[in-house]
Amino acid sequence: MRFDEIARDLVHTASRLLRGRIVNIMDTSGVIVASTDAERIGTTHEGAREVVRTGRPVAIEKSDVPRYPGAREGYNLPVLSDNRLTAVVGVYGNPEEVRDSAYILQAYTEQFFRQKAIERQSRISDGLRADYIRILMNLSAGGGERLAELAGALDLKLVFPVRMLAFSVRGAADSLTRQQLLSRVAEDLQSQRLVDAERDVWAVIEDKLLVLKSGGDGNYLRRAHGCAEDAAAAPVQLCAGHLCAVLEEARTSGCEALTLGGRGECGVFDITDPQCRFAYLMRRAAEREEDFVGRMYRELGERFSGRELETMLATAAAYYEAGGSVTKAAEALHVHKNTLQYRMRRLWEAVCPGVGGSFEREFLLRLCILYHRQLRLRTPLI
Repeated sequence: MRFDEIARDLVHTASRLLRGRIVNIMDTSGVIVASTDAERIGTTHEGAREVVRTGRPVAIEKSDVPRYPGAREGYNLPVLSDNRLTAVVGVYGNPEEVRDSAYILQAYTEQFFRQKAIERQSRISDGLRADYIRILMNLSAGGGERLAELAGALDLKLVFPVRMLAFSVRGAADSLTRQQLLSRVAEDLQSQRLVDAERDVWAVIEDKLLVLKSGGDGNYLRRAHGCAEDAAAAPVQLCAGHLCAVLEEARTSGCEALTLGGRGECGVFDITDPQCRFAYLMRRAAEREEDFVGRMYRELGERFSGRELETMLATAAAYYEAGGSVTKAAEALHVHKNTLQYRMRRLWEAVCPGVGGSFEREFLLRLCILYHRQLRLRTPLI
């Protein structure tokens, strides 16, 4: 936003603050860039030029007006930013009567410009961080040099090992709402010092908050997840890739986090956990062989009706989650053990007839279960 646009926003608010008094904002050349008296915009205010020259307030009595071309009676003050004069504000009226109002306007204007500068710098930093994450996740020839430039602009000093984290908010109705909630999550992670602008990089990209985190053990993940759910007031999924000793590995860490995120459930999922590693490898296999898994799933659809297929795959999921224990799986599903064993035999015959190895049967059926879940979520495999 340009200076004159900011000034126009300011004068109308300031006029209401000062009970409708006429207020002007001048630039450092003495030109009125914003005023509640629209006819004066673009004219030169000699009183403002004197404020710029001297850095001191200028009170203009009615009798002084001829000495200040383009000015009217009133009180004019310098506006400072980092001890540098950036503008002049003036309030129309008897100087003795409007002096206090002018000082209120000066303080309000300085604070207003300061806040706008902070917001502008924040938007610039957000853009630089988003560029960093995008380049990192699509690293190509020459990308390393650009990353170094962005790190310099952000004053970023990564502390290795680093790892990529992916936050997702579940249950939000639309993409815009999810992005707004993730922005709030990012703000709270900063305020709780769970991300550090000097050591970490983060950006909301599409429907995920990606964070390149310096360090970040299991305890950190639990704390960050709790903070995220409090900020979003909604269930959150946090997925973490492996720790990287060098930046070149971070893209792989990010791919791991995004792949883990495809499972749809909420909670913390860390690639260093053996179960998460298995889930990651299954997803990678499903991604690479999507056509093959799709054909296998369609063959199941030809053998079982829609509702029956749902029941059969839920049975297989419970069986494998119970470590192959018929008793535990049957109890979880509230069915008889014979019923569970019957369903599993029918599935094995349908998916892998003639295959007797338990590993092979489990691998193929888990791929079908994964494919089925992805269809229900109506999301891609990764």
